[in-house]
Amino acid sequence: MENNDLICPICGEPTFVYYGNPRKDRLCSKHGTMLKKGEIEQCEKCSKWKTTGKPCQCESAKENKENKTSNNTEELTCIICGEPSNGKPQCKKCYYETKDFMEMLDKNSTTRKTRDYYYNLKERIFIIKSLEETQKQCNKLIAIAMVGEQYNDDTSLIDRVYRDVETLIKGKLIPQPNDKFDEERKEKDEQKSKIHTALDGHNVDSDMEVRIDDVLFNACILHCYGKSIEEITEKRKKCDWFIPIVNDEGIYIEYWGMKTPKYLEERKEKEELYKLHNIPYIGIEADDPKMDTQTFKTNLIRDITNLAIKEYGFMPRWTRPKK
Repeated sequence: MENNDLICPICGEPTFVYYGNPRKDRLCSKHGTMLKKGEIEQCEKCSKWKTTGKPCQCESAKENKENKTSNNTEELTCIICGEPSNGKPQCKKCYYETKDFMEMLDKNSTTRKTRDYYYNLKERIFIIKSLEETQKQCNKLIAIAMVGEQYNDDTSLIDRVYRDVETLIKGKLIPQPNDKFDEERKEKDEQKSKIHTALDGHNVDSDMEVRIDDVLFNACILHCYGKSIEEITEKRKKCDWFIPIVNDEGIYIEYWGMKTPKYLEERKEKEELYKLHNIPYIGIEADDPKMDTQTFKTNLIRDITNLAIKEYGFMPRWTRPKK
C-alpha cells in the first residue's frame, strides 16, 4: 500500500499504524475507535462509511432522484390546454377528444394520404387566430398521427406531432397589443373552423363538397377547386370546381348548397354567364350527395365523361403518380 493511500476514507487524516502495520480499512485512530464501539459501519451497497442505523448517502440520493422524477411527472401539463396531465402529453379531456377524432378518420387511407392530410391541416392551423379553435384542431392533428402509426405502421408523424403542436399553441399565446379587430377575427376563425379538408388536401366549405371533391380525386380526374372565372366577368367570382380538358378550356362544376335570397341571386348570375359564354357546366343540387354514395359517384363521373365527349370529343385519362 503506497503512502498516498494511507489516509482515512472518512476524514482524510493519516491511517492508524500499529507496530508498522497500517489498518486494512485505512481508518484513522478516531474512526477506528468509533468502528470498535459500533458507531459507524460500511454500507452494504456502496461500501462507503456511514453512521450506524442511518441511511447511506447513496440511498438518500436515490430517494431524492425518485422524488424529483415523481414531482416532475406530477408537474407536467397538457400540451394542448395547459391543464395537469399526470405525466402524459395530453390531459384526459384533450385525449378523449383526440380519440373521437380518430373514430371519424378513414383507417384505410394510404400513408401518403394520411401525411398529406396532416400537413394540410397543420398549414391551416397556422392561419387560425383563435386559441380555442387551434387547440381543437391540434387534437385532430394528434389523431391523424396516431392513426398513421396504428394502421399504417408509419411513425414519422407521431415522432414530430407533439413538437408541431407545441409550436402551434405557443404561436397563439403571443400577445397581440392594440388589436382593434378581435370580433371580426373571431368571426373569420369561426368560418375557417367550418372548412373541411378533402383527401387531396383541398379545403372546401362543407361535408357535401368533401364528398364531391373525393369522388373526383378517387376517380383520378384532374380538377381545380375555387378557380377564378374572371375571364368571363369583371367581378371577383370563382367556380367550385374546374376540370381542364383542352388547354385552358374544360368543364365547370357548381354545388348549390344554400337557398338564401343573396345566394340564389348569385347562382342565377353565374348560370347566365355560363350560358352566355357557352361554358360546359354541371350543377349539383344540395340534396344530391345525400343520396346513395355509390349511385351519386357513378352518376357524377358519367355526367362529366358524357359532357367532355360532347363538347370536346374525348375524355382525358389521368393517372396518379406512383410513390
